[in-house]
Amino acid sequence: MTPLLSLIIPTRERARTLVSTLATATAQASRDFEIVVSDNMSADNTREVVTAAAENDDRIRYLNSGARLSMCGNYEFALEQARGDYVVIIGDDDAVMPGGLDRLLARLRALSEPTIHMWPLHIYDWPVGELPAKVAYLAPVIPESTLDLKAKARDIVRRGAWKYYELPSPYHSAIPRAILSKIRDRTGRVFHSTQPDVFTAMAIPAYADQAINLGTTVTLNGRSAQSNGLGFVQRKARVNIDRFIAEYGDYRFHPTLATGVPAAANMIPDAVLLAVDLFPELYDGVDFDYSAMWAYVCRLGFMSHGEVVRSARRIAQAHDFSLPRFARFAALHQAAVIRRRLLNAATPLGGLAAAVPGTIDEFVKALAREPRPTPA
Repeated sequence: MTPLLSLIIPTRERARTLVSTLATATAQASRDFEIVVSDNMSADNTREVVTAAAENDDRIRYLNSGARLSMCGNYEFALEQARGDYVVIIGDDDAVMPGGLDRLLARLRALSEPTIHMWPLHIYDWPVGELPAKVAYLAPVIPESTLDLKAKARDIVRRGAWKYYELPSPYHSAIPRAILSKIRDRTGRVFHSTQPDVFTAMAIPAYADQAINLGTTVTLNGRSAQSNGLGFVQRKARVNIDRFIAEYGDYRFHPTLATGVPAAANMIPDAVLLAVDLFPELYDGVDFDYSAMWAYVCRLGFMSHGEVVRSARRIAQAHDFSLPRFARFAALHQAAVIRRRLLNAATPLGGLAAAVPGTIDEFVKALAREPRPTPA
């Protein structure tokens, strides 16, 4: 029978963390979903790890790409063979909350028509070297709400790509497969650019008006030594991002983006701008704010504010750029960073304050025992 949902786990040479990810997925009681592990030609013991897990759980399907693919290529390969009416993608160092998919599937089964569902994400940092595991962010429980996708997508363009992560994509959201099929029918494939989650987040609003935010976490984000997510916050991990971009070969970023800057600086804006080009009916009349974009690039650490100022003349040759506007958005981002740090410091960790488990499967078990606070 066709499963209601496909949980896709693209992976490459992270068997150590994949063991824990699979443990959280197989701990779900429901039988109405499949676990699709798409192995991008790993050279470690990934196949053995998945095979061992599948011996005790027939929900697991192991796929091997047969050739080394880019991230977008592996996502596309896995999606083509997934069978579910809904799709959720998680990373090979991410996790499913205890009972998270069970509750989601009960919700989806009761719907009269397919509907996008999203949820707030906790962020867990795996141990790296001598550094122990830590809680990077605990999302509070919030009331269920409905997000206006089209309005949000247009606002993200006006902000120069900032807050793209507040839109649902197949990565850590449940997306009806029919919507993804419409993107493929329109553009030839579902995943474009070097950032498949960013592109799909900006493309989905062309075919959907609303998404339901459940307010409670279903899956969560893990960041390990080799992950791009950790590379965004640790400069020493940028080598992973450089290697990741190189796998796209002679990929060309959007023609309005500046050359001569770190490639990482163009990744997210490129994905947003590509979606703007491919779906003009959604973004017609909405101007992408390049000055705001550069402030966001600095916040992510891909360039410093000083580097942007010194490169202002070259940047302005590629697209509209205003130093005063850049400065205003940079100040806004700095205030947001300070606010986030204060909120994180004030978040009660309960029993996790003493020690954070060293694997994400043990972390979610401990987290499930902790009462989650609601925002004031």
